[in-house]
Amino acid sequence: MRHAPALRFVFAAALILAIASSRAQAQAFVPAKGEGTVSFLYQDQFFRYHYAPTTPVDAGQIWARSMLYDVTYGVTDKIAVSFGIPLVVTRYLGAAPHFLASDPTKSNPIDDGTWHATIQDMRFDVRYNVTRNLWNKGIVVTPFVGTVAPSHEYPYFVHAGFGRNLNEVQVGASVAKLFERGIPGLVVQGRYAYGFVEQVMDISHNRSLGSVEAAYFISSKLRAFGMVGGQRTHGGIDFLGARTRAELPYEVFIHHDQIQRENMLSVGAGGSYSLSDTVDLYGSWTGTVAQRNGRRLARGLSLGLSWSFTTRRATTRPFTATTMAESSLVRCLCEKGTK
Repeated sequence: MRHAPALRFVFAAALILAIASSRAQAQAFVPAKGEGTVSFLYQDQFFRYHYAPTTPVDAGQIWARSMLYDVTYGVTDKIAVSFGIPLVVTRYLGAAPHFLASDPTKSNPIDDGTWHATIQDMRFDVRYNVTRNLWNKGIVVTPFVGTVAPSHEYPYFVHAGFGRNLNEVQVGASVAKLFERGIPGLVVQGRYAYGFVEQVMDISHNRSLGSVEAAYFISSKLRAFGMVGGQRTHGGIDFLGARTRAELPYEVFIHHDQIQRENMLSVGAGGSYSLSDTVDLYGSWTGTVAQRNGRRLARGLSLGLSWSFTTRRATTRPFTATTMAESSLVRCLCEKGTK
C-alpha cells in the first residue's frame, strides 16, 4: 500500500472541475466515429476558509490556477475515449504554513507565499453510448469508466498543494434529455460517478460525485447554462482542528487532508459561443454553498477554448436538432466532468 498525500482544497477543485468544466467530454453525448476535440481550459480558484468540520476557520488563503489540456476521440459512433492532464499553479498566504512531514520543526517551503507549479494527474476514460430507441425521444444514456493516476510523486501535507497523489477508478453514467418540443433548445443533463479511491493508512474514503445541468441554446451558436453538483465521501474522518493532531498518530495526521470526510454542494452558471464550426469559446463561474471539512471554494472562474477535428475514419451523419446540439456539447468543456 502506498501512503499517498492529498489536500483539502484539491477535493473541492476536483468537484469544480467535474461540474464546471474540466474534462474534454460532454458526458452523455459522444463524438461520431473519427471525430474528436482538442481542448484547453484555464481555471482560477480562490479558497478562503477551512471547515472543522462545519465551522469556518480562517487559517490562510489559497489560490489555485490550473490549465487543462485534453483530447477526446470517437472510436465508433458509440464509443469515445478521452485523455487529459493539467498543469496546476498554487499559492498559500497566511500565518499558519504547514511544517515538513519529515521535520516538524521546519515550515514547508511550498507555503512560503509564492507561486509553485507542477503537472498533476493523468486522466483517462472510456464512454459507451447505450441509447437506441430512446434517440427519437431526445434521451441519451452513456455509462463510463475512468481512471486518475498521478503523473509523478508531487509534494503533500501542504496548504498550497497540487493534488491528491492518489490512484482512483470511477464508474458511473450520464443521462441527457434534449427538448425539441415544448422548450426547443433546452438540454438537461445529469451525471453520477462512484470513485474507488486508493486507501491511505487502511482508511477507506471512496466518494460519490453527482451533478445536474440545464443548458439552453439561445441560438445555434450561443448557449447559457446553470448547474449544481455535490460530493459525498464514504468513510474518512472529521477534521477537528488542533484536536485532530492531538488525537491521531503522527503517521495518520500527516495524511488527514486526504482521508477527511468531505461533503460539499456547489452551484454555477456560464455560457459558450461557437466562433466557427470547429472552434468554441466557453466560460463559467462556480462557488460552494455548503461544506463539511476541507476548504470552501469562494469563487471559481473558468475560460476555455476547444477545436473539433475530423479524420478519414469519420462517417457522415444527417444534420438534425439532435446532432447540432450533440456537436456543440461535445466541443464544449463547460459540461465535461473530471475525476
